[in-house]
Amino acid sequence: MDIDSENYDRMITYEDIPDIVSMDGVENVILYDNSYFDTLYKTANEDRLPGKLNLIAVPESIAQDYLHQTDIPYGTEYLEEGRLPLDNAHEITISKKLLEKHFAYTNETLTRAIGSRVNYENETYTIVGIINSYDSRVNYENETYTTVDINDIYYNDICYISFDAKRNYGLYQYDADTFDEFVTRNIDNKKTNDYSYPEYANEIFIFTADDSEKPILDKLFQEYPAENYISSEYVSVWKKTFNESVLREIIIINRKIIIINGIVVVLLVVILLLLNKKPVSKV
Repeated sequence: MDIDSENYDRMITYEDIPDIVSMDGVENVILYDNSYFDTLYKTANEDRLPGKLNLIAVPESIAQDYLHQTDIPYGTEYLEEGRLPLDNAHEITISKKLLEKHFAYTNETLTRAIGSRVNYENETYTIVGIINSYDSRVNYENETYTTVDINDIYYNDICYISFDAKRNYGLYQYDADTFDEFVTRNIDNKKTNDYSYPEYANEIFIFTADDSEKPILDKLFQEYPAENYISSEYVSVWKKTFNESVLREIIIINRKIIIINGIVVVLLVVILLLLNKKPVSKV
């Protein structure tokens, strides 16, 4: 692949997004909303239950295959019971403390919260999961080991709801009518918070049509070679190369080294192998 030397250090800015959206085979583009998440984190870390729910909505395809590659506090590890919301289903996963504060749940009604409905900002949501009440992390202060109550950790104050492309709860789906507002708000937020290079987009998710992933990736590589790309297309190439040139060498090493390398392999599998859904590519 030939890459123009002038593009070697080129990365994707917000101004480039409309051009990417217009590429043949691109179906959708979703962007990480720094302005939204920065405000949410600040509120959630104030050591008090919020007066307004902090909502996050993540598409199922991203949650299943790409979550560990994002900065989004989202996933099954935060669940006490139930599951995460499905797309476009008006579902919510929430902590018991927030149910008590915002929806007047009692000890009795909390035991049967899953399956019940709550109304919030003129929307009705079905509760499908409960976020952990306690965290297993320990406090090393004064060399004592104690369980840290989840009140001290922000994800207790965050609710997960069903992803809806028309509503932005942390992940914004490109729309020509609202994109300028999104860009202005995010660049202003980054400048206010002293971000380096505020004009650059952060996490970008590109949804592609069947058989379009490779040509789109090739074009992105040529235009923006300084970016980090993860996709199922690269998984297939990596797996073939790894199996042929590396795996045979690993199996002849002693058991201890295999375990250490095995951890590396598992991490690579998390990063690469889980990206098997062809419609999605992450930039």
